[in-house]
This record gives sequence, structure tokens and C-alpha cells, in this order.
Amino acid sequence: MGIRIALNGKVIYRSSFPICPIGDRSEEVRKTVVFSMKGGHVFQGEYHTTAAQTVEGNIWQAGADPGLILLGISFDSQNQILLNTIHIARVGRESKTEIDRGLIVRTFPSTRKDLE
Repeated sequence: MGIRIALNGKVIYRSSFPICPIGDRSEEVRKTVVFSMKGGHVFQGEYHTTAAQTVEGNIWQAGADPGLILLGISFDSQNQILLNTIHIARVGRESKTEIDRGLIVRTFPSTRKDLE
């Protein structure tokens, strides 16, 4: 599966990762992907960041249902949570969510070659 996060049309994070069903939940791996971007965005119409600030983004698997993966996505800066939300990724097809004004999360099928 591929993921892209864009802010005002500019990609700020992109990656691909393998997905597969897990029969035994004890084998489940908990992993958080961390990335950063420059500030300057107003989150939720309330939390202002300056261009001099670094904003940290986090992505993790928050849950799953048949055919769906729930991705938790958060942004924080200077010990302030700016946004904490969920993106529903549909296995085998594109999903797109505007998680904040101008902040778009897109997940989509990718090939094995994309993961190498």
C-alpha cells in the first residue's frame, strides 16, 4: 500500500508498505512512522505554527476491519498536539481524506516493485 500526505498540493510525506492479514494478534507489530515538516500551517483553524517551527507527524495502525486499515495520524510541535485523527485506508483501492484544511491523506494500491 502506498501513502502520500500533501499540504496545499505539496507532498510532505510519501511511503509504501506491505500489508497482509494477521491470523494471530500476538504476532502483530506495533510501529509508528515519524516524519517532520516546516510549520506555517494553522491546524484546525486554531493552532498556529510559524515557518521557523518544525512540526512532527506520526502515522500508526489504529485498527483494522475486513478490507480496511485505520491509520492514526497526528501532528505536534513544541509539546502541543495540533491534530490527532484517523484515515480509513481501503485495501485494494484508493482512499482520500482531507484531515485538515489543505491537508490531504491519500492511500492507494502499490506494487511489490514500489516497496523495494
